[in-house]
Amino acid sequence: MADILQTQYLSAFTDPSNPNIRDTTSELPETKCRLENLDFTEEDIVKAIDEINTYSSTSHECIPACLLKACKVNLSLPLLILWEESFAQGKIPASLKEQFITPIFKKGSKSDPANYRPVSLTSHVIKIFERIIRNNMVNYLEENYLLSNKQHGFRKGRSCLTQLLSHYDTILRNLNSGDETDVIYLDFSKAFDKVDHGLLLKKLKHYGVGGKLLEWIREFLVNRKQIVTVNGVHSEPADVLSGVPQGTVLGPLLFLLYINDLEKVVSTSVVASFADDTRLLAPIREEGDTVLLQEDMNSVVTWSVENNMVLHEGKFEFLCYRNGSSKWLEEMPFTDQYLKYTTPAGITLCPQSSVRDLGVILSSDYHWRMHINQIAAGARQLASWALGVFRDRSAAVMLTIWKSLIRCKLEYCCPLWHPHRLEDVKTLENVQRFFTRHIAGMEGADYWERLKRLRLQSLQRRRERYITIHMWKLLHKLVPNDLNVEFYHRERLGWRARIPVLFKRSRQSSSTIFDASFAVNGPKLWNLLPKSVNSATTLDSFKVHLGAFLESVPDCPPTTGYTAANANSMLNWCNFNQQGGLRQKL
Repeated sequence: MADILQTQYLSAFTDPSNPNIRDTTSELPETKCRLENLDFTEEDIVKAIDEINTYSSTSHECIPACLLKACKVNLSLPLLILWEESFAQGKIPASLKEQFITPIFKKGSKSDPANYRPVSLTSHVIKIFERIIRNNMVNYLEENYLLSNKQHGFRKGRSCLTQLLSHYDTILRNLNSGDETDVIYLDFSKAFDKVDHGLLLKKLKHYGVGGKLLEWIREFLVNRKQIVTVNGVHSEPADVLSGVPQGTVLGPLLFLLYINDLEKVVSTSVVASFADDTRLLAPIREEGDTVLLQEDMNSVVTWSVENNMVLHEGKFEFLCYRNGSSKWLEEMPFTDQYLKYTTPAGITLCPQSSVRDLGVILSSDYHWRMHINQIAAGARQLASWALGVFRDRSAAVMLTIWKSLIRCKLEYCCPLWHPHRLEDVKTLENVQRFFTRHIAGMEGADYWERLKRLRLQSLQRRRERYITIHMWKLLHKLVPNDLNVEFYHRERLGWRARIPVLFKRSRQSSSTIFDASFAVNGPKLWNLLPKSVNSATTLDSFKVHLGAFLESVPDCPPTTGYTAANANSMLNWCNFNQQGGLRQKL
């Protein structure tokens, strides 16, 4: 079985002698900065060991993480001597370049080796030095702005949320300008395994990485061995012909540098990526814009061929965000040809109603109803499973299950899709209402009373809390401000955020959609915070002050069968307070 899986995983590698490979680094802008040598100390070794997870797995017969961390001070000098010599000579012991692969079953037939995902384990000893090199390379790349701003994968302060917020904000701004938006989702096949080592080294040199550092990275990539392990039995070792070494610390960064020039081959559309998840986005104002997007897609496919990568053209997806076009216009015979794209392989891409993007369902009608219904159904199913499996219904046990397993399903990327429709708010709130009803001691108490007894916030209030926390991160530049949120300071009020102004020609429906987005909702919620909260200088202190402020705001979430005096949003309660009605309500 190990040998069969080994053969399956080896099939993902690319042929380094492919005649279609072309070095395009000469066409890129010249890089004047350089990174060729590194100076590191025992303190760097200790810091790198501290970053290792105590319970993380390692390769076969390697020093476990718990032992490295327990003896980090005593081991720092021997490890420093080892890696100083390795860096100076550009040599790495062969045993530290072995990667042991554990197959993890995904879905489908268990007899099909293609249904097993390879999880690679490498030595912690070499990961220590990889961390030092990666930290130096990241600082160099970020300080010299060499990485694309549209790449959000494996970068500090960037995440699926920041990627999706930037992507969706672009779509909404096109909508308010009266433009439609076409988005083509690409699909790379085994992208990390198909990185060509020769091209990667040329690209590293173009970005200013040279000298002993480049020689060490070359040694790190070549002559690697991989071994598949099944039930303690090893396969025959095999050569790793291509790809960035998975299970390593340097691998993700090397991959980002390999595809960093992808955006240079397009002319008009926007290339946005989270690691290898890539999409092309373009505003559509006239017929010629679709032609330009088609040309950009063809250019990306050509780039993949020249860079020894493979694109699954049959898995491309196309989402068309319309701008209130009339139904009779859509039924005209000439309209259909402008709503399709064709890949170089001849596959026609027709518009879909929805696409799953980084775990969130985006719909062409700009609504989140489908995503909310799906995550609510999944969370309710998981809640039913937990209630059926665990007999202990005490608050301590049930709340641990709720907070660790279920609630996270309802809050993933919630600042992006925070609902404004009352029906959607109820759909999500009913899951928590259903689960808390089965906790011991909550018999006879209504939902609002259960939240108080269990010291829980409504899901709606928690989403607003996440939005304000992200606003604080924007203010302090801990996350990229791709939405161009503007902050200004007032002596009495502290930091305030400027609410964006809609275009005068925007439709009413477009204005409603834009008002519910993070770009508008975020500044509105932020401006409710008093100076004592928004002026916090650390994230931990901000969360403490924010929690105290939220406790002062009533939390009466709307659910089926309950009628609230308002929609329970902080915006509604604070407006109610300004009108002098909050005291009467309480």
